Amino acid sequence: MWGRKIRVGLVLACIVAALLTVACKKDEKTNTEPQACAATPPPTPATTQMAKIGFPVFTPIPVSVHTPIPTPVPTPFSIVWLSDTQSISYHNYCYALRDMGRWIADERDERNILYVVQTGDAVENGFSDWQWENFDQCYNEFKDKVPFLAIAGNHEIGIRQHDYAGYLKRPYVSGIPSKNAFQQGRAAYATFRAGGIDFLILGAGWEAEEDATEWMNQVLKTHPDSVAILLFHSYINSGGKYSIIGKQMFEQVVKPNPNVRFVLCGHVLGTGVRFDDIDDDGDGVPDRRVTDMMYNYQHMEEDCGQLRLLTFDPLARSLDVLTYSPFKHRFYIDGYFRKSEFVIDDAF
Repeated sequence: MWGRKIRVGLVLACIVAALLTVACKKDEKTNTEPQACAATPPPTPATTQMAKIGFPVFTPIPVSVHTPIPTPVPTPFSIVWLSDTQSISYHNYCYALRDMGRWIADERDERNILYVVQTGDAVENGFSDWQWENFDQCYNEFKDKVPFLAIAGNHEIGIRQHDYAGYLKRPYVSGIPSKNAFQQGRAAYATFRAGGIDFLILGAGWEAEEDATEWMNQVLKTHPDSVAILLFHSYINSGGKYSIIGKQMFEQVVKPNPNVRFVLCGHVLGTGVRFDDIDDDGDGVPDRRVTDMMYNYQHMEEDCGQLRLLTFDPLARSLDVLTYSPFKHRFYIDGYFRKSEFVIDDAF
């Protein structure tokens, strides 16, 4: 009997021992799982690289407002020309202005856009904050990507006020280096090199042309080997005839300086072109041709958003001119050439 009790006791002891062993293993497994999660190895270099590609941290390369990056010889490059956007700003076509700015930013690399210029009347009233906010729908899209040089039209300084106070507060005016500005920005210039050629963009705003004449001549003489592009708000009309101030600027600024090859303007409705063959050395043979162009598509209501793309070919020395609205996705015909795109040979 005692033997049976001993055997039963041994069996029970074995069962208990087995159960304890299983319980211990279960506890060991439970205790080790959190450690395994905590000890998950860091991502491999390949995994880290993929994470960076999937979620890039974009740090834009700063572009100087006055010194674009030179392009290799003889790569064509472009300048976008804005003119008389006051109706778009005044009538709150912000989506059109935004489309214009986005197109400039999006096309910068493809079309090698090095500069944006504006020949005045960006807004209807230069003392209206909300109109400037509308124009900034365009400007803000490209301001950190492409340099911008503008001049004031009669609407920026006020039809009644005739005052530059509001215009001079604009960041792209107040930010012009003092050596590049006349009277805080009433006239201004910028230089850049592209396709192996030096270029000078020089402009004077409305009612500042006469006061800035001597200064402009000095700038032109300081850069004798640069191809000069002049900006005025008023210079020629749609028939190619000079305005009063335009004729004065031709005689006092364009004609005396052999490096002037282009004059851009707006102010009056329509489009216009004029060519002046100038004899610089007095031998009776023209030494250069100056190309004057005017365009202004204001008061087009919804049919708006026009800009001009000027593409310079340093090798052919030609200029391709295209008028396009990124908002309407259509091209616009020039009144002189009867084409939306035309080429001027031996332009510079």
